[in-house]
Amino acid sequence: MANHDEDSVKLALLAHDLRTPLAAMRLTAELIGTGPLNGTQKDQLSILIRSIDALTQMTGELVTAAEPGSQAETRPSRIADVVSEIADLFQVAAEAKNLTLTLKIDDEAREAVTSSGGTLRRVITTLLDNAVKYTAEGWVTVEVRAAGHKSEDASGQGNPSSILISVADSGPGIEPEEGARLFRPFVRGRHGRETAPGTGLGLWGTAQFVRDMNGRLTLARSETGGSRFNVEIPLGEGDDGLLQAEADQHGTSATSEDASVTGPLSAHVLIVDDNETNCRLLAALLESFGISSEVARSGEQAVGLVQKSDFDAALLDLHMPGMSGVETAEALGSLRPDLPLIAVTAALESVGDTRLRDAGFREILTKPLSPAALFEAMKLASGRKAG
Repeated sequence: MANHDEDSVKLALLAHDLRTPLAAMRLTAELIGTGPLNGTQKDQLSILIRSIDALTQMTGELVTAAEPGSQAETRPSRIADVVSEIADLFQVAAEAKNLTLTLKIDDEAREAVTSSGGTLRRVITTLLDNAVKYTAEGWVTVEVRAAGHKSEDASGQGNPSSILISVADSGPGIEPEEGARLFRPFVRGRHGRETAPGTGLGLWGTAQFVRDMNGRLTLARSETGGSRFNVEIPLGEGDDGLLQAEADQHGTSATSEDASVTGPLSAHVLIVDDNETNCRLLAALLESFGISSEVARSGEQAVGLVQKSDFDAALLDLHMPGMSGVETAEALGSLRPDLPLIAVTAALESVGDTRLRDAGFREILTKPLSPAALFEAMKLASGRKAG
């Protein structure tokens, strides 16, 4: 048990460390999006950003899972949206192989939600990755449809009791004797061994994830050749309408949020971060708002700059060698109680919102950083000084 716990912590630490390059990648992509792009480039950039967000979500789940007493994810996600987003991510790979990737979603299944959106994402990603990778020509089809119904509601209609997601392809298919052992760890089918590298862990892990959702994963021969993987997910009581309530509570999408970014602002900001890439990206983003900046690569350096120069706000990374972000905030607060302090972190759960507020932080921005959120924080901190 001790070794298992130690391995979980090491994996969580790796996931935590991955957040910094992922945040840098997303911020870079956002900066690219501020320049002139044609329609195809905008679509490709959108796919890139969504892929980064998917990786960031996975790393967050790994960090949370390693925490003592951590709870499983509970925020509801629309199943059709999760599957549609992943299908979009694989369109480029399918087109590169001249494959036709088709998504079919029955109307009856469009509003069904799951509280295991992150787990479902990993399941569908693995199945689609295999389908595209091992299909040389033809097509890949993803279907989402209702399977089974609960008792009729007031309108006389029955709500789905489960959702069936099928990923089918026109590839070589899998022989029955291979299919019987394909969900074991480190086992690969003959065609997979002959055509592409792999570990044999993808389907085994997928089976574990489906089991975690109390679902069923089965393999069948596609009616027109190739393979068909079926994932059936039961829907919990009261799932209907949960997603709409969640959307009402948390506001609009990132696309409409980004549209609120306007400028310029007039301010001079201190960036405190030991990571050079993060500093350069933050400075570039602030510059796009009309904000000038100086960089401190440590808490000690930040204290020295604040003693000599006047700043309208300070952006602080929390995890730095020497003085931590919290210690730096406390030191800066004693020098300049009126200086707005803004935390920029990929690991809020390791410190806690209350601890940051007590240290004097007025705003907390999480990585991957939203340009719209940064703009709003700068607007509040600088008193919306027009440029």
